[in-house]
Amino acid sequence: MGNRIRTFIQALCAAARRHAAPLCALFCALYPAYCEGVASAGMRYDMTWIKLLLALAEGFFIVAAGNAFRSARVRCAVQAGLCTVVSALCISQFVYSKIFGTPYYLRSASGLSDAMQFSDIALTAVCNNILWVLALLAAPLALWTGWRKLYLDSAARLHRPLFAHAFGACLLAAALCVSSSGMMQELILYGFVPVNSARSFGYLPYMALDVKYNLFNIVRDPVVVPVELIPDDAGSLEEAVVLPEELPPQYAEHKLSLDFDIPGATEAVRSLSDWIKSRPASSKNEYTGLFEGKNLILITAESFSPYIIDEERTPTLYKLATEGFRFTNFYTPLWGVSTSDGEFVTTTSLIPKMGVWSYTEIADNYMPYALGSLFTDMGARSFAFHDHDYTYYNRQYSYPNMGYEYYGQGGGLDLESQWPESDLEMMEATVPMFADEDYFHVYYLTVSGHLNYSYLGNSMASKHRDEVDDLDYSEPVRAYLACNMELEYALESLLSQLEAAGKLDDTVIALAADHYPYGLSVEEYAELRGVDELDEAFELYRNAFFIWTPGIEPVEVDAACSNLDILPTLLNLFGIEYDSRLLMGTDVFGGISPIVLFYDHSFIADKAFYNAMTGEVTPRTDEEVTADYITMMRAVVNERFTYSARIIETDYYRWLFEGAGAGGAVS
Repeated sequence: MGNRIRTFIQALCAAARRHAAPLCALFCALYPAYCEGVASAGMRYDMTWIKLLLALAEGFFIVAAGNAFRSARVRCAVQAGLCTVVSALCISQFVYSKIFGTPYYLRSASGLSDAMQFSDIALTAVCNNILWVLALLAAPLALWTGWRKLYLDSAARLHRPLFAHAFGACLLAAALCVSSSGMMQELILYGFVPVNSARSFGYLPYMALDVKYNLFNIVRDPVVVPVELIPDDAGSLEEAVVLPEELPPQYAEHKLSLDFDIPGATEAVRSLSDWIKSRPASSKNEYTGLFEGKNLILITAESFSPYIIDEERTPTLYKLATEGFRFTNFYTPLWGVSTSDGEFVTTTSLIPKMGVWSYTEIADNYMPYALGSLFTDMGARSFAFHDHDYTYYNRQYSYPNMGYEYYGQGGGLDLESQWPESDLEMMEATVPMFADEDYFHVYYLTVSGHLNYSYLGNSMASKHRDEVDDLDYSEPVRAYLACNMELEYALESLLSQLEAAGKLDDTVIALAADHYPYGLSVEEYAELRGVDELDEAFELYRNAFFIWTPGIEPVEVDAACSNLDILPTLLNLFGIEYDSRLLMGTDVFGGISPIVLFYDHSFIADKAFYNAMTGEVTPRTDEEVTADYITMMRAVVNERFTYSARIIETDYYRWLFEGAGAGGAVS
C-alpha cells in the first residue's frame, strides 16, 4: 500500500513538472480572486460577479506581465512579486477594515507615524481574525516555496496573446455588468464611496478609484436628477425634498446678505456659489438666543456612548443627560479617513473630504463659523484642551486656525505619562486657566475612553476596575465602563470648580461623542446596550447629545440628527448671526428636517431610512416613500458630499467673505 501511494505521488509530481507552465499560469490567474474571496468572506461581503471578473482580469494581467520575459527566473520573480503585492494590499485593507469598518486611502499614509502609536490595536485586530489573515498569507508562502521550484523546473513560455485577450474579455464582461447597474455606474463615475466600492468591486479596483479621485484630484460632479422630478414650486432640489416647516412669520431666516458673484472666482467656486444660493435657509425660532451672553464649554468625549450612564454610578453624566436638551434620536457616524473626522464634523458642520485628513486640510483655510473665532470676536477668551499628544493629527495648526489658544500633552499641558491619559487630571489642570475669565468658550477633546478595552493595556480601565467588577458584563465591556468612569469624575470636577468660581450658572455645557465605541465588537456593544442583535447599518451609530446649564427646563428633541447639526444648533441657541446655507448640517429647531448622513451615503431622512449598501428603503412614517423621493434624496446627499469637499479644497469661505481664494484652488 505504501509503495502504491509513493508511486502515485511520484507520478503526480512528474505530471506537475511536465505541465508546470500552465499550472503556474492558472495559479497566478486565480490568485487575486482567491485573495478577494477570502477578504470578502472575512468582511461578510458578497463575492459579486463584477468583483470576480475584475479579480480574474487582475490575475490574467499578472500572468501576461510575467510572460513578457524570456527568462523563467524573471517570469517567476515578476509574477510572484505582483501576487505578493496583491496579498499585502488585501491583508492591510482587510485588517484596517476590521478596525474602522472601511478601507484606507493611499493618501492617509501621511498619518502613518501617528497611527503607529496604536500598533497594538492592529495587532489585536490580526489576532482576532487570525484564521482569515493566515488564509491570506498561505498563498504568498506557497509562491516563494514549492511553487517557485515547480515554475523553474519548466522553461516553457505560454502563448502571450492568450492572457492579454483573457484580460480584455474579463474587463469587457465586468463593464457590461456595471452598465446594467445604475448604482455601480454611479460609484465609478461620480459617486465614489470607499466602503461601497470595496464591497462591490474588491480592494484593488477600489484602490484604483482612490488613485483616480484622491491622488489625481479628479473633480466629481454631483448626481444629476431629471428636471421633471423637481416640482415647479421648488426652487431647488433640496427644497423639493427638505421643505421648511411653516414657522410663525415673526421669525426671520438664518441668512446673511452675501454677494455670491465673486470677482475672479474659478469655475469650481462659481458652481459652489450657485448651489449654495439655491439652498433653503433655516429659520430663527423660539430657542434663538436662549443662551446669548453665556459661556460655552463644548466637549467631544472619546468613544462616548449613552449606555454607560447610570443614575447611581455616573450621577454627573446622568444630570447632563436628563436635565437639559436631550437629543434622543442622535447619531455619530464614522467617516473613514481618521477618527478625528467625528470632531471635525462637530466643530465645522462640514462633511470630511475623502482621502485626506480634513482637520489638516483646513489648517490654513478661513473658517468664519469656528466657535473659537466667533466667541473671541464677541469678547470671550477661547481655549482648546486635549489630554493626548499636542501634535496628534496636526491639531497644533487646526485648533489655532479656528480661534483657540490650544494646550495639549507636551504643548502647555504636563500630565502623567500613561495610556490613555486622565480626563480628570486634564480638568484639574485646565479649569483654573479660564474659570476667572469674565467671558469664555472652551473646547475639550477627551481621551480616557479610548480603546483598547482591557485591564492590561488601558490605565483608566485598570484604575477603575473595582468600580465595575460586580457588573454582569464580559471583561471588554466592563473595561469600557471602567475607563469612562474617568470621564464621570472629570465632569464632576469641572462642575465643582465652576461652581466654586461662581461661573456655573452662566455656563452652558454641551457634550457629544466623536464616534461610537468601535473598540468593542458589535456583539460586545449589543451586550452593553442589552440587546441580542444590533443593526449595523444605522442603530450601531445611535448615540446622544446633551446641552445643559443649571436651572434649564428639560427639553426632549426626537428629530433624527447627528453631530453635523451641532454647530448650527449652537449658533442658533447663542444668538450668533450666520448663514445656514453655508453649513451641511442644520439647526434642529429651524424648520428644516435634518438629514443624518453616513459615510457610505446611506441616510436617515424625515420619511425613510436608506441603506446605500443594499438599496433597502425603510419608511419612518405612514407616508408612502416613492422611488422618485429616494432618487432625489440620494442626489441631495451626493450634493452635500461633493460641495462640502469643494468648500474645503477651494478655501471657499475665504473667497466668499474676503473676495480671494487660497492658493491651489480647484479650477
